[in-house]
This record gives sequence, C-alpha cells and structure tokens, in this order.
Amino acid sequence: MVKSKRIDVSVIIVHYHVKKELIACLESITSSMPRTSYEIIVVDNDDRKTIYKDLKNKFADIIYITNKNKGYGEGNNAGAKYARGEYLFFLNPDTKFINNCIDTLFDFLKIHNDAAIVAPLLLNKDCKPYQLQGSKTLSPLRAIFALSLLNKLFPKNKIAYNYWNMDWNKTTDREFGVIPGTSFVIRKNIFEEVGGFDENFFLFFEEADLCKRVKALGWEIFITPSAKLFHIWGSSTRQRNDTEKIYKKSQYYYFKKWHGLFGAIIVQVFTSISKVHLLLTAILLVGFFLRVFKLSELMVFIGDQGWFYLSARDLLLTGKIPLVGITSSHAWLHQGPYWTYIVAFLFWIFNFNPLAPAYFTAFLGALTIWLIYKVSKELFSEKIGLISAVIYATSPLIIANDRFAYHTSPIPFFTLIFIFSVYKWIKGNYVFFAPALISLGVLYNFELATVSVFGVLFIFLFYGIIRRKSRAVKIFEWKVLLVSICGFILSMTPVIIYDFKNGFPQTLVFGGWIFYKIFKSIGGFSSLSFDSGLITSFLASKYKFLIFANSFSLSVLFLFLSFTIFLYLLKKEKKISLFIIGITFLIMFLAFIVNKTPSDAYLPVFFPIIIIISAIFWNHIIKKIKFPGLIILAIFVFMNIYYFVNYDLSSKNAEFVKRKEATSRIKEYASGKQYNLIGKGVGSQFESFTMNYEYLLWYFYKSIPSEQNVNLKIYIEEKNGKILVSKND
Repeated sequence: MVKSKRIDVSVIIVHYHVKKELIACLESITSSMPRTSYEIIVVDNDDRKTIYKDLKNKFADIIYITNKNKGYGEGNNAGAKYARGEYLFFLNPDTKFINNCIDTLFDFLKIHNDAAIVAPLLLNKDCKPYQLQGSKTLSPLRAIFALSLLNKLFPKNKIAYNYWNMDWNKTTDREFGVIPGTSFVIRKNIFEEVGGFDENFFLFFEEADLCKRVKALGWEIFITPSAKLFHIWGSSTRQRNDTEKIYKKSQYYYFKKWHGLFGAIIVQVFTSISKVHLLLTAILLVGFFLRVFKLSELMVFIGDQGWFYLSARDLLLTGKIPLVGITSSHAWLHQGPYWTYIVAFLFWIFNFNPLAPAYFTAFLGALTIWLIYKVSKELFSEKIGLISAVIYATSPLIIANDRFAYHTSPIPFFTLIFIFSVYKWIKGNYVFFAPALISLGVLYNFELATVSVFGVLFIFLFYGIIRRKSRAVKIFEWKVLLVSICGFILSMTPVIIYDFKNGFPQTLVFGGWIFYKIFKSIGGFSSLSFDSGLITSFLASKYKFLIFANSFSLSVLFLFLSFTIFLYLLKKEKKISLFIIGITFLIMFLAFIVNKTPSDAYLPVFFPIIIIISAIFWNHIIKKIKFPGLIILAIFVFMNIYYFVNYDLSSKNAEFVKRKEATSRIKEYASGKQYNLIGKGVGSQFESFTMNYEYLLWYFYKSIPSEQNVNLKIYIEEKNGKILVSKND
C-alpha cells in the first residue's frame, strides 16, 4: 500500500462469511504493487466479528469498520464515508487480482473524461471470461425476455441477445448500461451526487439501480478487458438460504421504483416462471383432471356418505349443530363432526347439490399434490418434491380417495401439515409446535384412527425434554403454551361439549380404551391375536393400487426396494427429516396392527408417508442411473394413469347416474303416497344403507320416506353392480 497523504483510490470491500477468500483477495492486491496511491477499507458485515486480528497482523494499514449487516449496498455506503480517495473501487472479497487492476482502472478514468464507472473483465476458475457480464439498462421488456424462462426456451431471442451484448468479443473496451457489482471503480464525486447505493436493496440489483442513476446524469460506463479479475461467483451468497427470496424482493423493488407497480408485477410474474413451475403445473393439471373426469356420472355415493349429507342438510334447515359425526366401527364411539360442517358449508354455497362435496375433495386432492411437493422440497429436495407430486397425482388409490366425498378424504392434506409443522418445530422454529398440535385435533375430527399420530408428537417431545433440547423447553414458554393449548381445545370444542353432556366417551373413555389396546398388544393383559394373513393380504393389495396397480409382483418388489433404500439412507445420513418420516410410519403401522381391523378408512393417513418414501427411492435410483431411471419412472406413472382411466373408472359404470335413476323409480312407485324405504341384501343391516337414496329423493323430488310404519313398502337392493327397486303388492 503506497504511503501518501493524498489517496487516489479507496478500495472498499464488504466482508460476509468469507474470511479465507478475503485474505486471498487482500494478498493479491498488495502483491500487484500498484503505483497509484490507495487505501483499503474492509467493512465487516459478519454477525460475529472474527477477522480483525488476522487483518491487522497481515495488513496493518487496512481500515477496519464493524457494521451491522443491512445489505451489500449499505455496507459499501458505510465504507465510502471513510474513503479519502477521489475514486472508489468497490470490490467483492471473493476476487483475486490477475494483473494491476488498480492502476489500469484508475488510468482508464483519467483518460476517459466522459466515463464515471469502469469495471474489469471477470474470469472464472479456468481463467476464461464469464459469458454474461455487463448489459444494457434493465427494462421490463428486457427482463421478460432475458431474465425469465423465455431466455432458456429461446436463448437466441434478439431482445436477450442485445441486452447481454452477446456480440462483444471481450477483447476490446465496451460501453454498457450496467456493469457487474462485483468490481468497479467510480468517481467519488459522482457517487456522492447520485446518493450512493440505494439501501433498500439488501442484495442484487443495487448496481443496476446505481448505474441507471449515473447514466441519467449523462455519464458513460465501461468494461475494459485490459484489467482482469478472478472471481469465485457467489461465495457470500452461498452462506445464506434466503438468496432467492432476497433476489425476488430486490427485483420487485427495482421495477416498482423505475417502472411503477404494474411493471413490477408483470416482470415478477414472468420471471417467477421456471421449468420446475411448468412441470409442477403440468402435474397439477393432470392430477386435477384425473380427479374430476366424469365425476358427475361416476361419483361414488354410498350410504355412509348419505348420513353426512342428511346431517349437513338438517344443520342448515333446523339450525341444530351436531357435535359428533357418524358412529365408528365401535358403536359407542363417533367420528368427529368436521366433515358434516364442511358439507353443510358446501350445501349452503351450492344449494344442496350432492356433487359439490365430491368436487371439493377433488380440488383438495389437487391442492394436496402441491402441498406434498412443498413439504417434500422443504424436508429433502426439489427433485424429491417433484417426484412425490407426480406419484401422488397419478396413484389410482389416492385418486379414488380424492373423488370420494367422505370424511377420510381430507386426511392426507392435514397429515402433511402435521409433518411440516413437526419438522419446522424440531429444526428450531418452536412456534410450529402449535400448528402441529392443532393439526392433530383436526385429524381426530375427521377420523378417530388418526389418533395414532399423537404418538409421533409425544415421542419427539419426550425425547426433546429428556435431552433438554431447546425445541422442547421453549414450548413451555407461556405464549407458545397458551396458543398451543387454546388452539387444540378450539379444534376439539364440539367433541368436548359432547363429552361433557355424555360422560366423556370421545376423550377419556376413548383414551383409556387406547391404553387398554396398547397394553393388551404387548401382553399386559393377554396375548394379541389377529388374522395376520388377512391383514397382510389387505395391505399388499392396497399398496399395489397405491404405487403400481398393473402388477402385484412389481409392487411387492418396489415395496422391498423402497423401504430398503429408505433404511439405508436413514442409517447413513441420519437426517431429522428421515427420522420424522420413519417414526411417523412406524407408529401408524403399529397402531394399524394393534387395531386388528383392516379398513379403507385407516389408509389415507399413510398416503403422504409412503409416497415420500417412494419418492426418496426414485430419487436415489435417478442419481445412480439418471436417464434410465427417469424413463422407468415415467413408465410407472403413465401405466398408473392408463390403469385408472381404463379400468378403475370404467368399473364404476356410472354409479351416480344409476343411483339417480333408482331414486326416480322410487318416486314413481310412491306416486305421491307415504312410503317406507327398506334396504335388502348385503349391507342392508346397517342403518345408513338407504341414506344416500334418501338424500337424492329429497334433493331431486322433495320426497321423504315416512318414519312411521305405512302400508307402502319400497325395497332397494344392490346386487352384482345393479340397483334393484321393488315394492310390496
């Protein structure tokens, strides 16, 4: 560093988490031995100030400034306040001088009186110029064609080509509208005249804004290849996990500042679209199509659904709010009332249309495709998120569940919310304990069997307490505890009111029964006995329709391979996300075994977990054999779609239409007289057997079967895919 009272150039470097690169940068400056008088100002934006001693030991003359990290531009402004030079040289710490940049850039501005800014040519690790450096002034049109997916789809479009000055050979001086903020020299008086960097830019676009203001004063801006600089792109930004968010915020601010709100929104929309967004959109569209295709004809409508429809109808017509739902497989227990409330809300909006709940669950299913992508991306990676989404979107069993307007249909959605909340809580964001607990209350109110998920939260909470983990300790802070408890109680309010009136069967008695089942299963009272063959056969057949409906053998092989890979990665990587998925599956599976009763109602809570495990397997395969792995996955997906469209849908044989026709015959037989509607055959022993027909009779014909014993008896029987309607003579 030249000793002089007069300083020509002030080199300003903002440091953030790149100590090693900073030292190398400073060494390259001093070893270049400029003849120009200069000073070096280091602005330390690190959270922990750890570089001062090393700097002073190696570079005694450096001016060191501690600074709170308010962004790159603000850090440079802070350094500029201490600068004595006539010229300011803003330099990233992840750079190295290849030649005497200070002298070259200083001489350039001395010679070119119309230039306010000059930047060196940036070279990569192979000492070759970066392709994109320097551009024209940024406008909305240029941003749309140069910064969006359009540039990747049409890389030779003229607007992007001209914006990036692609015709520049990088061997001659070139005037630009914007130069990289990595490294440039600016006349100090011009920097002060334009007001320095706009500190509303935390990172990104601050150089575009500065250059635009300099150009507005009539000054020229250059890159000169005679000055060369080695640059390790993104060393500081790699230390953050929010750079994409910061980039979007800065981009929006830039265009709003210079082109108004409309311009900012247009640019934000176009530049937000990526290949991933297009692929995800295609997955969502396919998933939504499969869920609504011919739904008005093929909607499944069983008697238990009719129970909820009638309950929701009566809620709206009488104003009496039910506190519980339909009885479970144990007659003393009821499902929660949430599905009744949702159906009632849909009936209120759509005037009691029986198709409305099915379209709602179809839409919620499509939304769950997006949610499993977001959750899998958060827990693992974007690739696993996309694979999870495409498998979930095309699984025949899941599609059937989403087309089925029933209380179990929303369960996968809220299971994913629970998984996401637990993950965020364990990762240190303790406020997510509340949504994790609340989601358990919501799941309970859709299906009692999901109570097993309480065990997952208990295990992580218990482990956290005994290990004194902050995530567990902090939930006992009064604010978090209050919100969590109040939220859970609020989610359980209808059931709690019901229990106070009926002796607590849904909570205390149910809880005691669960503990009894647990102790019984481990030999506390007696040995556990169940039909293992029946349960194994049930699970295997359902897994087939969940993953690959075309082949039972391939499904079993896939089951073995996916869980083997999952356990291998769990042991090898020991990621908390893998533990969450693994423990959740284990607890739910053990609960299923303890319950001993195979039922479709117990399956939806498994869907997200098994799909994510499958996606982890596919991601592992694609890493090993990329192209063949993608081809095999694509075949699996298309064969599942083919199976669902050609077999599953056709097998329904216009079920809803047939039920409508059956209600029409019932009305004809009634001929305006009072009648009893009586079920016959398989399933008719259940009270809800005729309730679907009762709702359709009311909706289409305002016909209601008599509750009294009358002479006219109309019988309905479902046999061999047909609905038989008859009456007594």
